[in-house]
Amino acid sequence: MSGASPLVLSADVSEKILDRLQEEIDQLPNALARIAKYVLENPEKVLHQSVAELGEFSGSGEASILRLCRRIGFTGFRDFKIALAVEVGRPRLAAPVGAEPDAASQILHDVMTENLAVARSRTDPETIANIATVLMNSRRIDLYGTGMSGLSAELFAYRLLRAGLTAVAFRNAYMAHELASGLGPGCVAIGFSISGLTDETLQFIKSARAAGATTVAITNRTRSPIGDAAHFTLHGAGLHDRPIGGTLTSMVGKIYVIESIMLDLGRLMDASRPR
Repeated sequence: MSGASPLVLSADVSEKILDRLQEEIDQLPNALARIAKYVLENPEKVLHQSVAELGEFSGSGEASILRLCRRIGFTGFRDFKIALAVEVGRPRLAAPVGAEPDAASQILHDVMTENLAVARSRTDPETIANIATVLMNSRRIDLYGTGMSGLSAELFAYRLLRAGLTAVAFRNAYMAHELASGLGPGCVAIGFSISGLTDETLQFIKSARAAGATTVAITNRTRSPIGDAAHFTLHGAGLHDRPIGGTLTSMVGKIYVIESIMLDLGRLMDASRPR
C-alpha cells in the first residue's frame, strides 16, 4: 500500500502495558486514572473499541485517552492498541519457557506475598485502632463494593456479624445508596474499591457521610476520590494485582486489612467485658 505509512511503536512492547498502567495509576489525574482502570479491568474489550467508545465506557474524553497513550510512551491510540493486543495474547501468569514445573505456582506465591507485604507496610495502626473503636460503638454497619470488592465487603460483613455487630453488605448500588441516606450518627459505612475510582462506591460514601455516618474507604490507591471522601482510608495492597480486580490475588491485602481491624476490635471487646 503505497499511501500507508509504516506503524512505529514508540513504546517497547516488551515492557508490559498493564503493569505500567498499574504503576502509573496512583499518580494519574482522575480522568486518566479512570481510563487506566477501565483498560486494566477490560483489556480484551479495549482491543475492539474505538477511541470514542473507550471514552464513553471509561467516563473520560478522547483527549484524555490520547494524553494517557502519550504518557506511557505511545504516539497515539492505534499503536497503543496493537501493543496491547500483543500483551493480551501472552499468558499473564505463566512460567518462563524451560522453567521448572512449579514455576507458575512460585510466581503466584510471589505476587500474593508482595500484595500482603505492601498491605502491611501501608497499614497505619492508629487508623486501624480508630476504626475498631468506631465499629465497636456502632449501632449499624453498611458495607458496599462491586465485583471483587463486593466479595471483600461480604467477607468483612461476615466477620463483623460473627463478632456480634449489626452489619450488612450490599452489591446492588441502588439499594446501597437508598439505605445509606438513612444512616446517621452511630452508624458506619465502609466502601471497598480497588482503584478508588468506582463511581457507585464514591456516591455510597458521600451519601452516608452526608447523613452523619462515619465513613471508611478501603482501596489500593494512595490518593483517590473515595479516599478523599471518607473519614478514614486504609490501603489493601499495592497496585500490583494482576490484573486489577481480575483474580483472587487482589483480595489478599483486603483480607489482611479486615483481619487487622478484627484483631483490634477483639481486644477492645475483651477489655470491655466485666472481670
